[in-house]
Amino acid sequence: MIKKFIFHSTFIAAVICLLILGYWQLQRLQWKNDLISSIELNYNSKTIDFPILNDADNKYEYMQTHIEGKFMVKQSMFFFRSNLRGESGYEIVVPFKTTLSKDVYVIIGWIPFDKKDEIDLKFIDDSALTKIEGSLIYSKKRKPLIPDNDISSNVWYLMNSEEMDIVNNLNSSNYLLKITDKNYFPQILIEFEPTNITNNHLQYAGTWFLLALVNTIMYIYFIYRKVH
Repeated sequence: MIKKFIFHSTFIAAVICLLILGYWQLQRLQWKNDLISSIELNYNSKTIDFPILNDADNKYEYMQTHIEGKFMVKQSMFFFRSNLRGESGYEIVVPFKTTLSKDVYVIIGWIPFDKKDEIDLKFIDDSALTKIEGSLIYSKKRKPLIPDNDISSNVWYLMNSEEMDIVNNLNSSNYLLKITDKNYFPQILIEFEPTNITNNHLQYAGTWFLLALVNTIMYIYFIYRKVH
């Protein structure tokens, strides 16, 4: 009797758990769709002025802005990142001294992993750019699994404006500026797809619901065999 109870309870509990997981993935799907819609809305909205007066949250992320000032090329930083094709390399981030109350870090583009020690960033100075436009990216918060930045080797992992300010002795905005126009620096890879976000939650939900269905059919078949 106890064995039968355990058997039936296990099957029923398994189906319930699978249904809960499927429903959870549907909730995640809604959250992800809302996130993508929010990104698209910001990215396609009108250009806003810099600096952002209230930069305590990320509600302006992906909006377009323009800044004036001068690149501080000697203080350039290399952030370990993969490009949109999944290739390892570095995003180059250069402090930008503005004429306003807040400075800003500019993400100028990406280089392959083996080019870090070879690249000459003189092309940034040679461009003589004093006014640039781009998309706002909010400063990232430190999480437990993110490695510490290797300052001595100039290899960074966390794009956090406060940590960069300590090293560069700057007072920057919580927003970084990502260059999206490939014509600014053709010497490096400039790519930007703000809505290029993995969204497989519908497939995951379908998998959990299918497993729940299979388990239910197996359970019904087992009961049928027992009865007949």
